[in-house]
Formats: sequence, C-alpha cells, structure tokens
Amino acid sequence: MLVKDAARLAATKVLEDHWSRYTFPVDPAQIALAMRLRVYRADLDFEISGYITKRTGSPAEIYLNANHSNLRQSFTCAHELGHYVERSDNHDEDFSFTDLRAGQKWTAHEFFANEFAGNLLMPAYKVDELSDRGFSLNGMADFFLVSRDAMRTRLEKLGVYAY
Repeated sequence: MLVKDAARLAATKVLEDHWSRYTFPVDPAQIALAMRLRVYRADLDFEISGYITKRTGSPAEIYLNANHSNLRQSFTCAHELGHYVERSDNHDEDFSFTDLRAGQKWTAHEFFANEFAGNLLMPAYKVDELSDRGFSLNGMADFFLVSRDAMRTRLEKLGVYAY
C-alpha cells in the first residue's frame, strides 16, 4: 500500500472513531485529547511549528508554537497526530518528531504526517462536495479553517480545481 493511501485510511479511521464525520471544521486538538494525548501551546523558537514526544509508559505530548497563527497550529496538531498514529500502528512506544517551518528533511514519516493532516482536516469527500457546490478556494479554506496554502495544496493533490 502506498504511504498516501495508508495516511488517508488512518485519517478516515481517526475521524470515524474520534470525531463526528459531519462536523466541520475538524478540531485536531480535540481529537488528540479524545485519544488521550496531551496538547500544549508553548513559546517555541519561531522556526519550530511544533513537536510530539512519546515515552514508554507515558501519554504522547504535542507541543504547538503559541506564536504561530491558529490555522498553523491546527495543521501542525493534525500533522503531529499523524506521527502518533503512524508510530502507534507500528507499536512504537518511544519516539519524537519536530516540525520545522522550513528546511524539513522529507522522510516517509513526514510525508505520512502531512498526508494524514490533509485528509483529517480536509477529507476528499467533503472537498468534492464543496467543489460541486461551487465553493472557491478561499471559501473552502474558510469552511475547513485552514490556510489558503494548505487548501491549495490539498486541491492540487486531489486534482480539484477551484477559483
């Protein structure tokens, strides 16, 4: 199975298990809390969007940069949640990942986390529905409470055109 497909399936399962499928925007922090993770907003170096840490026997902790916009924090939380889901599926009890604003070395783990976040916050079925209803890129971004850049990237990945 391709990494992008595994991320989509994982995000769909998390939405089904921990969120009302029909409630938007999706709140990844509430999902993380429902999954018994801890979420904190912290004064981090501006280049760090956030990070997740998990130690054996302790709950995972997600830290979001309090100096970043709410939209950025939301995507970062979804991204870190993706790391948690991927590592948990592999029964890994001890890990950490740091999300940098730029210069991130792209690995399969980072790709999975980004794909997971896009699928969690902007599920394909809902993007298609909004597109069919004539929503613009800006309208969709507002609906999902994501940045214009995140929405543009999601539309490109799904092959959906919006003005």
